[in-house]
Amino acid sequence: MEIVQPIKPVSFAQQVKERSDKLMNYFLICFFICGLIIAPFYDTWLVAFGVGGLNLFAYYYIKYSMPDSDLYQYVLSLVLGVFMAQGIYQMHGLFEMHFVAFIASAILITYQNWRLQIPLVLFVLIHHAGLGYLQDSGVKGVYFTQLDSLELSTFIIHIVLAAIIFFTCGLWAYLLKKYSKIQVEQTREMGRMEREAQIHKERMINEEALKIAYEKAEKAREEADAANKAKSVFLATMSHEIRTPMNGVIGMASLLNETQLTAEQQEYAKTISTCGEALLTVINDILDFSKIESGNMELEERDFDLRTCIEEVLDVFASRAGKLGLDLVYQIDHNVPSQIIGDSLRLRQVLVNLVSNAIKFTQQGEIFVGVHLLQTKSDGKIELEFEVRDTGIGIPADKMERLFKAFSQVDSSTSRRYGGTGLGLVICEKLIGLMGGQINVESKENVGTTFKFNIYSSVSSQSLRTYVTSHIAGMEGKQVLVVDDNLTNRCILKNQLEIWKVVPTLACDGAEALEIMAKGMHFDLLLTDMQMPDMDGCELAEKTQQLYPELPIILLSSVGDERNKRYAGLFKSILTKPIKQEMLCKVMINELRCKVKSPGEPAPVKQKLHADFAKEHPLRILVAEDNLVNQKLALKILSKLGFEAELAENGRIAVDMAEKNNYDVIFMDMQMPEMDGLEATRMIRKTLAVQPTIIAMTANAMKEDRDQCLESGMDDFLSKPVKLEELVNMLSKWSEMSKEKRA
Repeated sequence: MEIVQPIKPVSFAQQVKERSDKLMNYFLICFFICGLIIAPFYDTWLVAFGVGGLNLFAYYYIKYSMPDSDLYQYVLSLVLGVFMAQGIYQMHGLFEMHFVAFIASAILITYQNWRLQIPLVLFVLIHHAGLGYLQDSGVKGVYFTQLDSLELSTFIIHIVLAAIIFFTCGLWAYLLKKYSKIQVEQTREMGRMEREAQIHKERMINEEALKIAYEKAEKAREEADAANKAKSVFLATMSHEIRTPMNGVIGMASLLNETQLTAEQQEYAKTISTCGEALLTVINDILDFSKIESGNMELEERDFDLRTCIEEVLDVFASRAGKLGLDLVYQIDHNVPSQIIGDSLRLRQVLVNLVSNAIKFTQQGEIFVGVHLLQTKSDGKIELEFEVRDTGIGIPADKMERLFKAFSQVDSSTSRRYGGTGLGLVICEKLIGLMGGQINVESKENVGTTFKFNIYSSVSSQSLRTYVTSHIAGMEGKQVLVVDDNLTNRCILKNQLEIWKVVPTLACDGAEALEIMAKGMHFDLLLTDMQMPDMDGCELAEKTQQLYPELPIILLSSVGDERNKRYAGLFKSILTKPIKQEMLCKVMINELRCKVKSPGEPAPVKQKLHADFAKEHPLRILVAEDNLVNQKLALKILSKLGFEAELAENGRIAVDMAEKNNYDVIFMDMQMPEMDGLEATRMIRKTLAVQPTIIAMTANAMKEDRDQCLESGMDDFLSKPVKLEELVNMLSKWSEMSKEKRA
């Protein structure tokens, strides 16, 4: 490709110089030819060729040998004077030949440099004075004039006239240059003014275009806001419409599980609950994604217990992990604050998503959750790193870029093994971004995957409950044998026991544990895992009891593993994985201090619904609900708890019934005919002397809905589908608060 060099602009002076040089070429040739023309008169061919040729050679040699110098112009002035002298000599002093000097002086004006007149004036002065003197002295071969003698007055007049002509030409050159500069400056100024006028015109056009563009952008923004608002309204409406029947599905399935069912019926009811929860998760993911995309997601800043948050997350998956034979473990570094300020709900959502994915893609091994303190800043802010590691199938390197794209999956084929909307990790990334951090992933196929993310938070200033520091006296130096085939579990237990000043000894299986005990080492406690190769925890406990009957044994078992029930008398305590630090501490304190032992058999799980609940918490309850299925569900649940709740089909009826009866608790739906729940709550708050506890029980599950309910005067909020545990806990909470108020 040919490179085009930029053309440099030519200055006005350069243009004058080039134009004058071109003109001089013609004049010099004319002078030379004139010398040849007049040569025959007095046979002066040699002078015509010699002197004329030397003049041309001198001029062009200086010009081309010194291209960047103006010296050739001064040589030109002398050359023109020599041409004058040549013409006078060739014509033997013809007076008219003196005009050659005047012609030369005139043509030098084109350079607009008055100084070029000086060499010519000096040459003419010397020539005239010298040749005039020599001719008057009678020297032969010297020609200045054809007169026999030249009077002094005539000579002086001639010199004065020549001087006037030279001065006039010099002045002309000076003024021409001066006014040329003025003209150039005026031209530049005109150009500048034209450019400014053009720029101003373009600016006005641009401002007008900008104004139009701004108006269009503002209109587009308003349309986008309206679209976002419409989308939010649509999502809220769809959420309500979907959650309302979902409340009936999940609620009735929960009630069904509370009845006497055959094994087949239990399986059906469990399937209904599982599918309902899965559908609810999809709905929540879509709602969260929409709120994040529209910029309406806001995080709360509240004090919460970090360990409790993580343990609650792992509790959700404990049963599932146990059935799959996966170890579900966690470790919080000792320097991580126990209580921090942040949005525990959104942090829990991120961890639930990551742990759920880890279990989904892991067939054997472990799921590990770790928390590390990266840095503490001068302003009190802390940076925490969370790690979720699995030993699953891993992620191919060429599929990593799909992880954080909305509605995208690693395996997007129709025959994929693992389902999902593809929104979970996108929501996690957005939520972590709102917490000031970022998420990254490392993975190897058939080895495992590790997700790491960091968040910024602050240490809570509230008083904290102490897990392990207030009651460890008496445990110092105790010898504990830890038996677990999982290396991560062993390391976590070892670190924790050392913090409690207990001396741990580790064994990777039952055979190694028996071998260590056979060496005569004394142990105060045996901690053993249930699921181990070759020899499980029950078999190890049997052999240990035969050899060391006084050694207390604590079993670490997975949820759903029923084998330990056949060996009820072997264990002092049975702890369910993932092991809660507080519970482990309490059990160890109980055993190592030789206090009353907890029964080896874990206490049976209480039913979620029992009729004695109403006796413990005597409440008069009103349910304001317009949906027939939800009416039936709410009344049935409360009946199972021992309450005879009353029903109001809309907000207006609820207000009338509240005025006539003193209810302790009103469960209030938001969307009802004639009068909605918000307006009904405001009416109750204005009119009643004795105020009931009003709890929103609605399918509108967004944060804005919760805020609306609380602003209208409601005391608490339950989103549909209502979970039985949440309903029971809510009634228990407000019953206790009512008792405190009455006291």
